[in-house]
Amino acid sequence: MKLTNYQYDRLLQQFDERRMKARYDSEKRTGEIYEKFPRIKEIDDAIVTESIDAGKAALEGNPNILSGLKDRIESLTSERAGILISNGYSADYTDEHYMCEICKDTGFIDNEPCSCLKTAMTELIFEESNLKDIIDRENFSTFRLDLYSDDESDYDPELMCTPYKNMAQVLLKAKLFAENFAEEKRNLLIYGNTGLGKTFLTNCIASKALQNGHTVLYYTTFGLFDLLSKYSFKYEDYPKEEFVYREGLLTCELLIIDDLGTELSTSFTTAQLYSIINERLINNLSTVISTNLTPKQIGSRYGERIFSRLSKDYDFIKLIGSDIRIRL
Repeated sequence: MKLTNYQYDRLLQQFDERRMKARYDSEKRTGEIYEKFPRIKEIDDAIVTESIDAGKAALEGNPNILSGLKDRIESLTSERAGILISNGYSADYTDEHYMCEICKDTGFIDNEPCSCLKTAMTELIFEESNLKDIIDRENFSTFRLDLYSDDESDYDPELMCTPYKNMAQVLLKAKLFAENFAEEKRNLLIYGNTGLGKTFLTNCIASKALQNGHTVLYYTTFGLFDLLSKYSFKYEDYPKEEFVYREGLLTCELLIIDDLGTELSTSFTTAQLYSIINERLINNLSTVISTNLTPKQIGSRYGERIFSRLSKDYDFIKLIGSDIRIRL
């Protein structure tokens, strides 16, 4: 699970705030109890005094003072608990109560991430993937293969299969990719006409990758280049968190670029696209691109440098058939 430094710092800050709240709430409850039951304050003061005196005596070479300390503190603690319980409170009412009692909201156990920190990481990844509300609806379990024609009249001579049989094969490839991309360092370019389920398919891949604990970012090409133009030309006008995503583009384990070719093509967008594709390949990070463009159109629109990188390092997957939206 790979977070940016900014994301990681944000999570640790949240855990700091949890501990501060636990302390504040504890102090507030303690003040309430002291006001209602002055004897409890006397007990707490006595326990502190006993402990301090014992510590001083030990430092002065008089360990005998420790004799009986444990029994005295246990007796005071028992009296304290008795007062609380008899008045309808739990014995630990004034203690600090943490969201995670295992790690006391530190996020770590013996320098290893606690399960609560891992859960927080996963939730942050889902939150910042740009897919949180989509993948509940669009995932492999909701993918409808029956929307694709298996009629021989729709047979594709190039792929030598019907849209149904082609999509069955594509679906299997997509599932294998989603399970293994992090180890195999593979990339996909999914292309075909409008309405064949390219976006749905990329969302299925993203959903599975997120469930497996991988960092995923999803962008339409319009959203992607809008972000990059802000980062490049209007940096001072936007808050820092706006640009954590620029770092994420180059560090997330899976980047999905949807609808390549729908953006306004300029020298800026072409240069930025090449930079992202190239840097992610250098860093062995996987990317999935969907587009309505054919490979030939990609080469014409973006030039030889980009097409060469795509044809060499991406698996091209073609979707065929007619618009499935009319079957919904």
